[in-house]
Amino acid sequence: MTYIIVFDVNETLLDLAPVREWFTERFDDVPDAAAWFSELLRLSFVSSVIDRYTPFTELAAAALGTVAGRCETRINDDDLSTIRSLLTNLPAHSDASSGLDRLRSSGFTLAALTNSPQPTAEAQLSNADISDHFDVIMSVDMVRRFKPHRSVYRAAAERLGTEPSKLVMVAAHDWDIAGAMAAGADGVFIERPGQRYSPSFPEPTITAANLDIAASEIDERYS
Repeated sequence: MTYIIVFDVNETLLDLAPVREWFTERFDDVPDAAAWFSELLRLSFVSSVIDRYTPFTELAAAALGTVAGRCETRINDDDLSTIRSLLTNLPAHSDASSGLDRLRSSGFTLAALTNSPQPTAEAQLSNADISDHFDVIMSVDMVRRFKPHRSVYRAAAERLGTEPSKLVMVAAHDWDIAGAMAAGADGVFIERPGQRYSPSFPEPTITAANLDIAASEIDERYS
């Protein structure tokens, strides 16, 4: 049975640099984008554990208020509008299109799987000019839990008409790879700047410095 290559979206395919730049301009990096994204992930993890689903975009706004409040900084409606707009219009990493092209030309089915709501995910990939590379775009909306909950990857496999063991999850976050592998998938970790893979998690099937290298190794291993 053919393997299906599944991609995370934020940071893996799309570059968060505009968000980091905005945090520097708006808050002078106190808080910085890393603190905000960490808080966003914390909220999403807790939401899954307590089975109380709130869309990722709403959690993003809540996380912004939390990290700003810790620094005794107030946010306003313009800040919330700006962060939503930035997230919807992130540029693709320079290696995204070429890496995806390599895999499509080799005949792989490509899917996206993101914590963002379905409309946001579709808009993000379209605005970054890479949506045409994908056969399927999936959101955690379908299970109302966030990655890395195992149910997300199992639901993705069901949606794609296959078993988790035939999925290859590609992500720049170790927790995403760990969740996918716990569900039975293989994992490809992309070493984006600032991202490191925790030795406490199962070793990824493939580790690559960028998507071009990852595509080459995926092609060699799974074709």
